[in-house]
Amino acid sequence: MPYNSTSEIVNAVNEVCAERREMLQREHADNGVHSEISVADLDRYMYSAGCPDPDIVIRTSGETRLSNFLLWQTTFSHLQNPDPLWPEFSFKHLVWAILQYQRVYPYLEQNRKRAKKQL
Repeated sequence: MPYNSTSEIVNAVNEVCAERREMLQREHADNGVHSEISVADLDRYMYSAGCPDPDIVIRTSGETRLSNFLLWQTTFSHLQNPDPLWPEFSFKHLVWAILQYQRVYPYLEQNRKRAKKQL
């Protein structure tokens, strides 16, 4: 089956639930095991666990959608969508994407910090 974010997220939720179920069976008591599932719990079971989230996602051909690709991981990423198709994507397009990322970096970083405080 090809990759899609929906399957990845469902897999992570199932893994966390299985982990909690095992904890309950081992403990035989309610000592905090029923705590809410956190973002960190899900992050541990994502396919990209242990890897940093992407800073920039470049989607060529001018498309502005991610097509169910890394939806969880790209929450605070900069989406760059240059018009050329992948074979025509050149170094100048890459440099432009990096410059655009540098321009929005303070905003992205502010949002990341705000989200971490809310967790």
